[in-house]
Amino acid sequence: MYRLFLSVFSLFLLSCAAERDPGSLFGPAEQGTLVIDATLLVDLPMPPIFIRQTIAPNAAYTQDAAAVNNAEVTITQGLAEYTYTPDPAGHPAQYLPPGGTPMILPETEYRILVRSGGKEARAVTTTPKRFTIDEALMINVDTLEPIRNLVTFRDDPAAVFTAPENQVIYQDNLLETRFQPINVSAYQVGLINLETDSEFVIEGDFLEDEDFEDFERKSSSQPLEVTDGNLRLPWFAIAYAGRYVIKVFAMDNNWFDFARSSPENDNIAFGSLAGDNFERPLFHIEGGIGLFGSASVDSIGFVVLPKN
Repeated sequence: MYRLFLSVFSLFLLSCAAERDPGSLFGPAEQGTLVIDATLLVDLPMPPIFIRQTIAPNAAYTQDAAAVNNAEVTITQGLAEYTYTPDPAGHPAQYLPPGGTPMILPETEYRILVRSGGKEARAVTTTPKRFTIDEALMINVDTLEPIRNLVTFRDDPAAVFTAPENQVIYQDNLLETRFQPINVSAYQVGLINLETDSEFVIEGDFLEDEDFEDFERKSSSQPLEVTDGNLRLPWFAIAYAGRYVIKVFAMDNNWFDFARSSPENDNIAFGSLAGDNFERPLFHIEGGIGLFGSASVDSIGFVVLPKN
């Protein structure tokens, strides 16, 4: 049973892991297909971009084998053009933006162009509107009436982890975020435990001793439909005590399609929009595969305390 829960709240966090074989995530593709890994977040700086390639099915996967280190990588926004360069520290496949680039704008079209070895891949994303969490609160598990509001980063960033209101006892009522929905296909929740050695709080008859080795301190949901602006966090998503940050992403269509069709998620999730089974992930990249997407994001913080 725990394996089901693990797939429900699996680690997807926003980009492909550096050591992952792109073929294992993206499905069959010819050798040497360009793989783009880039997500733009509204009101944050231009991110690093990872450019990789698929390798032969019978070849052992390594970071160096998959890395594309000599590509021309450009992002354009209107008349502005930003040329990325390989990471001077030598991290495989990583490209960095030029200095002084502006923050990612809301409701704005961005294009990426990648050229390498005579191959070319391109994609476009339109960023969502700004997204903000208006309230974070505890609600009664039976009546769904508010019990108390939590202090948010917007209220007082320094008090998020120290305020009495933000000390949350595990499985004591429900934690909910409230916001004005914006025009996006779906939302995705990222959950980060900031501790390194805090104790387990999760419990259940379905758990065996070896299951505890599989819990992560970072995880994310599949795409979620939130029409009323109320998003509740399921307690089974929390395994550890300590400080937490929850990030809620309002996803563009590229990110939504990629997330809901990823074979790693098995198309099973609480409240998800996974839909039908997909033979391979949905890409919106011409001449390549991967993800060039965007989102607006806001976050809350709190502390989880053990029951006793």
